Amino acid sequence: MTTRAAASCAVSYAMTTAPAHAHTVIEGVSGFPGGLLHPLLVPAHLLLLLTLGLLAGQQRAAHRRVLIPLLPLSQIAAVLLIASAFAFDSQIAILLVCAIAGILVAFGRALPLICTAALTAGGGVALMLDSVPALTSVRETLAALSGTAFSALALFALVATISARLTQPWPIVAGRVLGSWAAASAILVLALRLGT
Repeated sequence: MTTRAAASCAVSYAMTTAPAHAHTVIEGVSGFPGGLLHPLLVPAHLLLLLTLGLLAGQQRAAHRRVLIPLLPLSQIAAVLLIASAFAFDSQIAILLVCAIAGILVAFGRALPLICTAALTAGGGVALMLDSVPALTSVRETLAALSGTAFSALALFALVATISARLTQPWPIVAGRVLGSWAAASAILVLALRLGT
């Protein structure tokens, strides 16, 4: 099987449709505040944003200037998909992006912009599709998704900025170890999800 065929199979599997899973993270906290807390309290979302931020921090400054605004643009695209009632199992996509980004962080190399941009955009879309709250009000749903987008961007940009400023060897190694742990965690959860 060629690399292109394997990639096509992986993308096709990740894009299979399934019912959307609406949820709230903390009962009673909805709207914008609930959205703000969502990516910080859902482990897969937090892990995704950390690994994408670490990966962006390892790239050249010119790439980071593209990647940081790319996340909210991909989140806007996801909201448009949500408005059109598009649904797929975004948890698998989140775990796949997290695993790939974590492995790339562990390698610690600068990558072509297209690679990091695809991971950032894919992660942003998957994160938003998985963050749709269990609300019937369009206004409340948009408020919650706005909070999620704001919080995700803030965390992503913060981790990318801190990671980019690491110059001493031990923090750089610590970031790479964190990336490998994130990849291992995502792969384990992915194996459990696909195995059941």
